[in-house]
Amino acid sequence: GRKVLDDLGEKLKAEGTLTINVVGYTDRLGTDDYNLKLSQKRAEAVKGHLSTFVDAASIKATGRGKEHPVTEGKCAKNQTAAKLVACLQPDRRVEINVTQLKR
Repeated sequence: GRKVLDDLGEKLKAEGTLTINVVGYTDRLGTDDYNLKLSQKRAEAVKGHLSTFVDAASIKATGRGKEHPVTEGKCAKNQTAAKLVACLQPDRRVEINVTQLKR
């Protein structure tokens, strides 16, 4: 993932004044409190990496826990633990939304 963030960071650096929203998510496993904290840490880690390319003040990091799963209805609850964890992997993600304010 660092290579993808590095490539994005280089592009963002060339774009001018930006607002960047970084949102972290988790899978459904674990408590709501744990997942909310984990998703915030995930978003903060991406913010920290991107801030080596652009001003950290232009980046907002938010954790959403297990909200908005992309695997909704795709992972059977009766799978083995390893298969369930693998199936839920797409839910453990960070989404980045970039808005250019001016050039």
